[in-house]
Parts: sequence; C-alpha cells; structure tokens
Amino acid sequence: MATIPNTSVTLLKDIADDTTSARWTEFHNKYAEPMRAFMRSHYPTVEADDVLQEAFVALMNCLPRYQYVPDEHGHFRNYLLGIVKHKAEDVRRRQAKEAVIKTQLAEEEATRPIMFQHTENLAEDEAWGKTVMEAALEQLLADNSISAATREVFRHVVLMHEKPADVARAFGITRNNVDQIKARLIARLKNLVRDMSAARG
Repeated sequence: MATIPNTSVTLLKDIADDTTSARWTEFHNKYAEPMRAFMRSHYPTVEADDVLQEAFVALMNCLPRYQYVPDEHGHFRNYLLGIVKHKAEDVRRRQAKEAVIKTQLAEEEATRPIMFQHTENLAEDEAWGKTVMEAALEQLLADNSISAATREVFRHVVLMHEKPADVARAFGITRNNVDQIKARLIARLKNLVRDMSAARG
C-alpha cells in the first residue's frame, strides 16, 4: 500500500480557502495514488476512480471546517482515508441495492400472468420504448462530459428514489443543487429518448 505523504498545513489552507485554487492539482497528484492503493487493498471490487471522485467532492465541502490539529483530532491521512472508506461503503451499498432491484424486476417479469399481457403489437411497442429508455439512460450515465459526481447525484435521486435532502447531505451540496441536477439530466434524457425514437422512423 502506498504511503500517505506528510501533510502540508499550507496546502490544506490554500485549497480550503479557495475551491478553484490551482493547488488542488498538487493535492490530487499527492494523494490520489495512496487513496487508490487503499481502495485496492480494502475494496478491490469497487471502482476506485468513482470513489475518489466522490471523496474529493466531499473533501472540497468539508475542508473549510476542518482544523488540522493532529494531537487533538488525529492525523489528516486518517481523516482522508475515513472519507474514502465512507464513500466506498456507499458504493457497495448502492451496488447491492441495485442488484436486489434488478432481481426483483426480473422475477416480476417472469411471473406476470398471461391475462395481463398486451396484444402483440402493443407489446412490441412497449418493448421498444423500454429498450430506448434503457439505451438512453445508459448513454446518459456514460457521458463523460457530465461529472461523475453529478451522475451519481442523478442516480441516487431519480433511479434509487432517495430523498433529495438526504442526497444533498450525502454529497455535501445544497438541496437546490440536487433539484437543478435532476431537472437538467431528466431534460437531457428526454432529448436522447426523442432522438432515438425518431431514428426508428
């Protein structure tokens, strides 16, 4: 496991005081690999870069209130890895929840009574609509022009139906930010569905 570098009080103060500081790049270069090493060691089945993205967002929101006093609060490396661990556990819980939902949907589909099936043409249209929605959603969630953190907020509040206030707290943003992200990405999703449906003719 890579060693967490010595903490620079000046560096922490600079990035805490200014979220746009160029020193964030220095901080990322200094701590990203040790954070990845921690993930490889403790959470090998979780995508490290996704967790790091969430951890950096959380850290950006926490640092203005953080006071580096090792004798009282412990070392910064413990604080940092605590955030990484928390976010990794969030991802594992999310993956487990999504797996359960997929299983439930599959079981419901398999046991649906024949009497409730639509006519062949209607069923075909419904299947096409479902395919288009799934493809559009997959494309939206894979769009690298949208930040990983923004996509995760959308996933939590829209796909996992979590309360916007809870999502805002979890990601260290405001409720208004969550609402804006939801509205913006739903609009993009609708446009993708429209374009894909139009392509069918």
